[in-house]
Amino acid sequence: MNTVTATLGPLLSPDELALTDTDRDAAHRKVDCALRLGGLAPQQAADRHELVGAARTRGELRQAFDGLADAVPPYGLTLALRIATVGWLAVCVIQFVVWLTLAVFGHFDGPWWLWSDLGLGAAVAILWWTNESYHRKTQLKVL
Repeated sequence: MNTVTATLGPLLSPDELALTDTDRDAAHRKVDCALRLGGLAPQQAADRHELVGAARTRGELRQAFDGLADAVPPYGLTLALRIATVGWLAVCVIQFVVWLTLAVFGHFDGPWWLWSDLGLGAAVAILWWTNESYHRKTQLKVL
C-alpha cells in the first residue's frame, strides 16, 4: 500500500476501512450496552454479536447496528467527510499549481496557498474526528 492510499484512504472511503481489534471490541461493547439499556433482546444481541464477528469493514457494522441510535456515524456525516476531502484536495492541487506557475515566471510570493489549505484541512480534520469518534466509543446514549 502506498503512502497516498494509506493517508487518504480513511478520508475518502471511511466505510471501507478494515476493522481493527479495537473497533471490533468497541462494537461488541456497544451491543452489550444496548442489551443492558433494553434496546435489544438477548437473542437479538447474540445475533448482533455474530454480525460484528463476521464484519470485515466499518461499513459492514452498519448492518450489525441497524436500528440502534448513536452506534455508527450517520451516513450523511460519512458522505460529508468524503465530499470535503475531495474538495480540499482539489483546492490544494489547483492552488499549488497556480503558485508554482507564478514562481516559474518570476512572481514568487510566499506560499499563500497554505492559508486556505490549512483552514480547509482543519474542517476535514473536524469531520474525520467526529466520524472516528463513533467507532471509538463503547457506550450508547439512552433514548
